[in-house]
Amino acid sequence: MRSNIKSFLKKQIKLVCYAEIDALKPGNVHKYSFGHGMTAKDFYKSANIISNYLTQKNSNFGKKILKCVLEIKKEIKQNTNLGIILLLAPVISILLNDGILDKKNLRKKISLLIKKQNIKDSSPIFKAIKIANPGGLGKSKNYDVRFMPKIKLYNAMNYASKKDLIAKQYVTGFSDIFKIGIPAYKKFHSKWGNKSWVLTGVYLTFLKQLTDSHIERKKGKKIAKKVKIEAKKYYKLIKNEKNTKNIDKIKEKMLFFDKKLKSKDINPGTTADLTVATLFIVKVTQKQQKKI
Repeated sequence: MRSNIKSFLKKQIKLVCYAEIDALKPGNVHKYSFGHGMTAKDFYKSANIISNYLTQKNSNFGKKILKCVLEIKKEIKQNTNLGIILLLAPVISILLNDGILDKKNLRKKISLLIKKQNIKDSSPIFKAIKIANPGGLGKSKNYDVRFMPKIKLYNAMNYASKKDLIAKQYVTGFSDIFKIGIPAYKKFHSKWGNKSWVLTGVYLTFLKQLTDSHIERKKGKKIAKKVKIEAKKYYKLIKNEKNTKNIDKIKEKMLFFDKKLKSKDINPGTTADLTVATLFIVKVTQKQQKKI
C-alpha cells in the first residue's frame, strides 16, 4: 500500500486540479472563460508542479509549499495556486506518512500537524506566502509575512483566521471543507453525477455561505457580501433544476454571472481553493481507495 501512495496522490492532485478548471465557476478561471490575466493552461501547468513537489517524501510540508511556490513563480510568472497548495500540503503530508485514512481520522491529524509546527517549520510557509504575494495581501500590525514573523504556524493562522478562509481552515481542522464542502459534494453528486457540475454546486455552496476572503481583501467587505448574496440565486438555480437536460440553460445563466463578475475584476479565488480541497479529500478518503 505505502509503495503506491505517492503515485496515487500525484494522480489525485492532477485529477482534482484539472476537474476544477473543467467546472464553470462564476468569476474564477475555467475552461469556458479565462480571466484575471490567467488561462486554463496556467493552471494545468501549476497542477503538474504541485503534484511533483507536494508528494516528495524527504522534507516537511512547509518546505514543500515553498518549493511549489518558487517553481510556479519561475514557470508561470504569477500566483496561480497558493491557496490550493496551502490546503493540500498538510493533507498530503499526513497521507504519505500514515497511508489512506477515513475522514474523521484525517481531520484529527490535520489539526495535530498544524499545531505541532514550530517556528523553524513555519518559516518556509511565511516565505512562500510573501513570494506568492496573493492579491490584496496588504499589511498587518502583527505577524506580517513580509517581515518573516518569528511565530508558530498555528498562532499566525489563528491571528489571520478572522480575515482569511485558508487560515481559518488551518486552525479549525478544515471545518468548512468537512462541514460545508463535503456535504455539498454528496448532495450534488447524487443529483448530477457529472463531476463538472458537481463542483459548480460545491463552489456556489461555499460562495453563498462564506464571505470570500480574496474578494474582501481586493474589493472590500461590502462587495464581498454582495457577491455572497447574488450567489444564492445561482445556487438555487442549480439546486432546484430537476431536469438535467436543461444544462445548457443553466450554463448560459452561469456564464452571465461569470461575465458580470469578471467585468468588475471580481475573483472568488478562495472559494475555488476550498472547492479543490473538498474534491481532493473526497477522493483520497473513499473506502475503495484503502486497498492501495
